[in-house]
Amino acid sequence: MKVYLNPEEIGKLEEAATNLRDKLLIRILFRLGCRISAALPIAVSDVDFKQGTIIVKHLKDKKIT
Repeated sequence: MKVYLNPEEIGKLEEAATNLRDKLLIRILFRLGCRISAALPIAVSDVDFKQGTIIVKHLKDKKIT
């Protein structure tokens, strides 16, 4: 039984999303491999565009990455 999505399926989900917020959320969940509860609180200030990193503050085990 398959329990994950491949990159092609993620692309289809992004294409089906009707707004930019949803497209970004799908991409963040796929690329970071985090839970929705960890991704939703991400703010623009948590994104370092120069280094290409995102700080995820609310992980299940309470560690910051």
